Amino acid sequence: MSKPTVMLTPALDAFIERMPKVELHLHLEGSIESQTLLDLAARNKIEIPAQNVAGVEQLLRYRDFGEFLTVYMALVRAVVTGEDFERLAYELGRHLATQRVRYAEVMVSPMQHILRDVDMLEAIAGTAAGFARAQRETGVRVNLAFDFGRQYGPERAWHVLEVAQQAMPYGVVAWSIGGNEIGNPPEPFAEVFAAARQAGLQVMAHAGEVVGPASVWGAVDVLQSARIGHGIRAIDDPRLIAHLRTRGTVLDVSPSSNLYTGAASSWTMHPLRRLYDAGVIVTINTDDPTFFHTTLSSEFRLAVKHFGFTADDLVQVTRNAVFGSFLPAAEQVALWQEIEAEIATLRAELGV
Repeated sequence: MSKPTVMLTPALDAFIERMPKVELHLHLEGSIESQTLLDLAARNKIEIPAQNVAGVEQLLRYRDFGEFLTVYMALVRAVVTGEDFERLAYELGRHLATQRVRYAEVMVSPMQHILRDVDMLEAIAGTAAGFARAQRETGVRVNLAFDFGRQYGPERAWHVLEVAQQAMPYGVVAWSIGGNEIGNPPEPFAEVFAAARQAGLQVMAHAGEVVGPASVWGAVDVLQSARIGHGIRAIDDPRLIAHLRTRGTVLDVSPSSNLYTGAASSWTMHPLRRLYDAGVIVTINTDDPTFFHTTLSSEFRLAVKHFGFTADDLVQVTRNAVFGSFLPAAEQVALWQEIEAEIATLRAELGV
């Protein structure tokens, strides 16, 4: 891959910092701040493998995706009550606002909580309350998705889907599968996804993160997913790339996440630029901002530094996020008109 020729000038850096944004691939639990994690663990009398912020930071270094999952699940045990979820959501909402995010779709991973006898309706009610408070204070708007850990199997998914349906009044708009992709293909979840769509939920799936194109094919053609979380291994199959382009399937890409988990071996090998140039609809996201030491503004800067993205490209991926979101069509149009006008004013001011 040729070295990017776009420079992160002060004007472009300011544009990235100030431009209105949309984020579509973001886990609530993965946003928990280190001090919040310690506070909740102490309050709930949950032992976690860290005693202070430095200890948490030391844990947040992984050799591979499996190690990341182990650390992730060990730490989020500290989140127990609806009040805990409300704090996470409020803090995330405030964080999103500092990144100039106007709209986000945030995933909650229910199984890791259900297995600890957490009341998921209480948890989602708390989450909704936290985001509502953040919206009142900052204007940021958030909808929710249930992200079922595929390693728990489709039989368990049916109960979780029932909970997701009960939680729809709290802003749950989508159903997804995540978790350990290795050895857990998407196809066995076909009936669950069909039921989710029938219930009025939008559907998406993690696929093609650490498993090859077959995982993406299954998520798109069998599960009928409108969006794919990560999907970077699609680059290995030209026929799949053409298929994604024809269908208008959105890939929610999280570059730093892919580097930290080993899904991509280096910035040079990461396929974001090739996917974008191939005409696939991509968005840029943080995935788990605390666990991957990133922000959305940082991801945009990395897109410039490592992939040669221009201001035009960053505007395009933002537009992709608006129209790839699960907002109703009229709300997508209204949101984009608002963002587009602000971006035009900002670009004129900064000369980018």
